Amino acid sequence: MVKKRSFQGDLDLLSPVNLFQMIGLAYLSGQLVVRGPENTAYFIFTKGKLNYAFSLEGRKKIGQILLDSQLITVDQLKACLVDQKKMEKWKKLGSIVVEKGYMKHSEIIDFFQTQIKDVVFEALTWTEGNFTFVDTSPLTDEDIVLEENIDSLILQGLVFFDDVSFDLSRE
Repeated sequence: MVKKRSFQGDLDLLSPVNLFQMIGLAYLSGQLVVRGPENTAYFIFTKGKLNYAFSLEGRKKIGQILLDSQLITVDQLKACLVDQKKMEKWKKLGSIVVEKGYMKHSEIIDFFQTQIKDVVFEALTWTEGNFTFVDTSPLTDEDIVLEENIDSLILQGLVFFDDVSFDLSRE
């Protein structure tokens, strides 16, 4: 039996920026759960690269987000959901949308990159809460995953916050 290794702590001791950098620099693989004051975020890493992220608060299902973004139609979503129910082995909706040709693989990747940035940027603002990292990954071969450099995302987030602060100070 393989023993799962983990570590946990408080965000007031180890900030999200430092936590993300540590995972990246140590090339860790696994799942990071960060619980902030009003939300919980999940991050999946492989060898220090961020593969996927989502948060619980305000989380919509991917089908609804694709509809809201007008990337697919209601009929296309219904067709994908029907196919999903008929499959012997369950597949994620994003993969079905791409297989059916409703979206290109690159378009769904862009969509997930935006989703990941939003979750990372939100978590960067948390100063209270706790985290748990476990060296296991819930990803499957069928998942559409990214390999985001966490340092680049941190830098983008800090620039974003700096720009917002600058704009607010001018008002």
